[in-house]
Amino acid sequence: MVRRLMIQIDEELCDGCGNCVPGCAEGALQIIDGKARLVSETYCDGLGACLGECPQGALTLAELDTVEFDEEAAMEHVKKTKIASQDVGCAGAEKFTHAKGAHVTPEDIPVPISDQISNLGHWPIKLKLISTQHQALDGARLLVVADCAALAYPSLNNDFVAGKVPIIVCPKFEDGQENFNKLVEIFYLNDIKEVSVLHMEVPCCFGLSRMVAQALLAAKKTVPLQTYEIGVKGNIKKVY
Repeated sequence: MVRRLMIQIDEELCDGCGNCVPGCAEGALQIIDGKARLVSETYCDGLGACLGECPQGALTLAELDTVEFDEEAAMEHVKKTKIASQDVGCAGAEKFTHAKGAHVTPEDIPVPISDQISNLGHWPIKLKLISTQHQALDGARLLVVADCAALAYPSLNNDFVAGKVPIIVCPKFEDGQENFNKLVEIFYLNDIKEVSVLHMEVPCCFGLSRMVAQALLAAKKTVPLQTYEIGVKGNIKKVY
């Protein structure tokens, strides 16, 4: 045993946002049961690089008697975690099905006919495709949607799109720096009135709201920012 600095997590303050996970290069933190957890004290170097990533201030450092930091074991852990993530494609890719419709055959599904009018008022809607000077953006109430959330939340068009300018993005598989730079340019060039963010509850989606907030900061814009966390079954799990 040695006495050294070790990360401490206040579970009452932690809201499970997951921002701290990528902030730990040694992979010592994971979201388990909705809270940040220390996977192993062996993996924590005690330098506190993750502290500034927590918006709730749930992370602190404390000096205590513990095991020594094992850099080699930590890097092996990170390597295995990355391989596992690649195997499933996404940290939230655990398979499940709803009981409803589980035994429906293609012959049972009617041809969809809808007289509902879409609230979408512009095109394109993909962040990678839309011009940073698109006329719909100036004076807009912007809606930034993780693309999986668009399908998971069944009434997104009615509940969120009306009166807003939506753009969709994948925080997992698209170039994060490219998306960040484009958001900064959008905020800088346009008089955005407010921003709403919709992301899934899975860890690979949590960085979206933080990226939007940092883009606003980089563009030196102060506007209301609201984030909605969508569950994999289509419910709104959290608003912050």
